[in-house]
Order: sequence, then structure tokens, then C-alpha cells
Amino acid sequence: MPMWRVRRIAYDEGEWHCALSRERELPDWLDAAVEGCHGDLAVALLSAFVEVQALAAEASRPSVPSVRPVLDPLCEPLACDNFG
Repeated sequence: MPMWRVRRIAYDEGEWHCALSRERELPDWLDAAVEGCHGDLAVALLSAFVEVQALAAEASRPSVPSVRPVLDPLCEPLACDNFG
């Protein structure tokens, strides 16, 4: 979250719009801002923050899913080497 900054806070037709961005200096059409909207300013800010957290969690997931081995109670590994 430290990389994200408030890009825009606007009140339009009874709703607050809050946009968070990593690059505030870029034009709107080049920036990938996250926006939250609500009638209450605090909820609009919170919804934008939740969107950023969801993006951060999504980015930290690996691209390949991890699979845990399933232990089969009917199949047990055993050593078959002849040591003698």
C-alpha cells in the first residue's frame, strides 16, 4: 500500500469518487487507477483501499497452483533394497 497515492477525490451527483494510483503524474488514460464510489466519503476511500489490497493479494499468488500430495491410507511406501 505505500506505493499507492490518492489520485482524485471528487463529489458528483451525490456520490464520492476516490481514485488511488501508483503513478499520479501520468494522464488518466495511461494510468491504471483503482476507484471506489459511495455516498459516504469514508466508505468510498475504504472501498478503493480494499480494491488495492485485493490487487496486491492477487499479484502475490504464484502463477502455478501448488498441489499438496494426497496421502493414500491403502498405499504405504516401503524399502525393497536387499542390504545383505
